[in-house]
This record gives sequence, C-alpha cells and structure tokens, in this order.
Amino acid sequence: MDSGKLVKIEQLPVQGTYDQEQILAVLSRIACTPGLLDRLIRCADRMPELERQLGHFEDRCRSTVSRCESLELIAGAYLCPEQVSFSRRTRDEFSNRSQVKLHKVEQDFGGDFVNSFPVPPGKKIRLTHAPRPGYTPDHIRIDLNIAGGGNNYSDFTVQFYVVPGGVNSELGLEIGNEYDGNLFLNKDGSQIKVNFPDYRGMPLDIGTMERLAVVISNNGPANNLDSAHVNIFYDNNRFYELCKERCGCDLKRGAV
Repeated sequence: MDSGKLVKIEQLPVQGTYDQEQILAVLSRIACTPGLLDRLIRCADRMPELERQLGHFEDRCRSTVSRCESLELIAGAYLCPEQVSFSRRTRDEFSNRSQVKLHKVEQDFGGDFVNSFPVPPGKKIRLTHAPRPGYTPDHIRIDLNIAGGGNNYSDFTVQFYVVPGGVNSELGLEIGNEYDGNLFLNKDGSQIKVNFPDYRGMPLDIGTMERLAVVISNNGPANNLDSAHVNIFYDNNRFYELCKERCGCDLKRGAV
C-alpha cells in the first residue's frame, strides 16, 4: 500500500445547490434532534394534499375575482344616470323637510270610493302623495272636518297602505290596524299624535319606488266628511344618517 499519496475522492451527484458537506450537516442536525425526522416525514406525506388544496384555493381566488368584476359591472350600470331614481335637484327639494302630506285624491277606484270631498255616509276616499325619495315614517297627525261641526270621529276609520306593496290588489299592502278616527282627535278637535306602526318590531321604510296611501271610510249615519288633512312626519336628521349608513353617501351633500 502506497503511503503519503493523495487519493482521489469522487462525490455523488446531488440535486439543488447544496454540496455534500451541507447535506451531511443537515442530516446530522436531523439525527441529533429528537422527533425531527418524524415531523419531516409527516410533512412530506402531506405535500400532495397541500398541493391539491392550493389548487382549490387558486380556483376559488379566480372565482372571487370573476364575481367582483361582475359586481363592478352591475354597480357601474346602477350608477349610470339612466338608473338614478331622482336627480340631485329633486333630492335637494326634500333636504330640509320632515313631513309628507297625503292630500292627492286617487281617482276611479269604483265601488264605495268617491273621487273628491265631501265623503257621504257609507262612502270612502283614498289619499296619497306624489312620488318622492324614500323615507321612514315616525308618527301621524290627522284632522277630520265633519259637516255641521260634528265631532263624532269614531264614525270614521283610517287604514294605511304601501303601494304597490308586492300584491295584486290595487289598494296595496295594508300597514298596521284599521284605526278609529277618535284615536287621532279628541272631542274638542285637538289632534292626537299617533306613532306610525312598526313592522316586525322595526321602523317601516317607504321606498323610493313606493307610495304611502290612506283610505278614510265614513261609517256614520248622517254627516259628510267635508275634508281631511293627513300628515306623516319623519326625522329629517335620521333620514340622512340612515342614508349614510346604508349607501355611504355624503350628508353634507344631501344625497338620498
């Protein structure tokens, strides 16, 4: 055996950028760390499942991006002037108001309905308001003027409707109970504030595409109803606060 001569050492080829010394150092660390080899084996076993889940995650990301793009298109169409219910000029007309008057007599309902005042016994009349931005009624005040200075307000009933209300009936969808007239007026003619009925324990909104209507029926034996004044009040400040919460619009600009 020759001594003092260099012996040529050939290294086995390895993948990656690590040389054999680095690989041996890693293996030594694995061998010297209790449980590390088992953890590495478990991680390696899970790699195929992780790759599959990663593929699913990427698919869901692509689907989410597609949905966002679709929503963006819908929002763009909604914000188009063609889709705007009311112009800024129209909205500004209601910026300092807190009252809606139901004074427009709806015509040609037939049956017991009349097209104008006075309302004779056994007849009824239907009042509504002009189209306007949506609002949330707070309370009601009504004045009934009975022929001959009568004060038999209990002879009259009051029923509110939201129109169209999602029903086939021309009357719309009933709101609350049918009220007796004396719930709104004392015998001396002074008005009584009546809260607007809630729906499922929450304030009821009258939407922009809806109208509030009221039917007043004369159930008395003799006196005509010469006129009626129906006023619906809402909190104007809350009107814009809710608008901001729901659509993020600027209160200072008075958007609806």
